[in-house]
Amino acid sequence: MAMVLLLLLLLFWQSTGLRTLGWAAIAVQVVNMTWPAIFWPVAIVWLGISRLLGAIVPKILLAIVFYGVVTPIGIFRRLAGRDALKLAVFKKGEGSVMVERNHKYTALDLEKPY
Repeated sequence: MAMVLLLLLLLFWQSTGLRTLGWAAIAVQVVNMTWPAIFWPVAIVWLGISRLLGAIVPKILLAIVFYGVVTPIGIFRRLAGRDALKLAVFKKGEGSVMVERNHKYTALDLEKPY
């Protein structure tokens, strides 16, 4: 059925040979409905390619996002002197980062947790 869809998409994108692609889509669909096992080798190749792409593409996209977005933002913040975690203050002081918070919870805390 994916092959029929591809042939029909090509039918809409191509200006010449419309009848040939339309008849090819109909023929492939008839074969698909009557003898689907004929597409088994195509399915093996298709699934193999999709598994390969599924293993490679996310790593490439995550690397692009990390090195294209996250790293420049981190470099810019470091050059600007930003310290959102206040690590410099923590390293200079002798106190603990653990803060004791004695808070009595009310119904409003559950309605607006932030």
